[in-house]
Amino acid sequence: MSLSRNKSSFLLVFVLIAVSAFSQEKTILSGQIITEEPLNSPVHIINVTRQIGGVRELSGRFSVEVNIGDSLVFSSVQYRKKTIVVSREKLQQNNFTIKLEEDLTELDEVKLHNLSGNLGNDISRIKIFNKFDLNAPMARKPPPSQVERQLFTATTGPGGSRLSILGALTGTIPLDPVINAISGRTAWLKKRKAKDEFKFTIEKAIYLISENTLIEDFEIPKDEVMNFVYYCAENYDLEILLENPLELYEFFKSKSVEFKALSALD
Repeated sequence: MSLSRNKSSFLLVFVLIAVSAFSQEKTILSGQIITEEPLNSPVHIINVTRQIGGVRELSGRFSVEVNIGDSLVFSSVQYRKKTIVVSREKLQQNNFTIKLEEDLTELDEVKLHNLSGNLGNDISRIKIFNKFDLNAPMARKPPPSQVERQLFTATTGPGGSRLSILGALTGTIPLDPVINAISGRTAWLKKRKAKDEFKFTIEKAIYLISENTLIEDFEIPKDEVMNFVYYCAENYDLEILLENPLELYEFFKSKSVEFKALSALD
């Protein structure tokens, strides 16, 4: 009787182990990404459930390791993000396809006035400008912002000279940096620069995750999206997460619970 009971227990443990191993078995989902125009940039595929991701080539073919129920996010420049949930039916399809739609930005209407219809005459009256005078992008470094230019002017003298020990010894101290430091203008410009950089980080974080994701996935009201991201950035440097959208997504996900709880108390 005892031997029979031991055999039954052993068989039950073996069945449980086999079922567990089968349930954890990974499956490969293969398919083709379809767009109206040929891809000119790689497609990022992120398995949000398993917190892994990768980049697919311009051919559009992909193979990813998944489990049934995993959520996959497809993202690429110029295309709207698309999320799917892996199902048994999708895994069984021989030619599984994902269609990405272009993320078009509608521009304001441009109106042309005082055109004569004579192309030669109209072109001769068009005002032109020198892009170098406007500090137009030719170098890789972006041009300084208005507040950065103002801060540079406030902290330098003629020819870009700055306060230095050598200048103090030779009697060539620029007066503008001294006056601006005493009046508080330099400190005010530094605070304004920090505020502008913080705002840029907020806007970039929203762009990377998308406003729709914050509204639909995290159930943040549309009119509270900006407040939510500011709340997340109060005690954490979001700039660290901007290079990893998956970590940024998980961070927003954890913070959304706190934010909604605090909103309910209000």
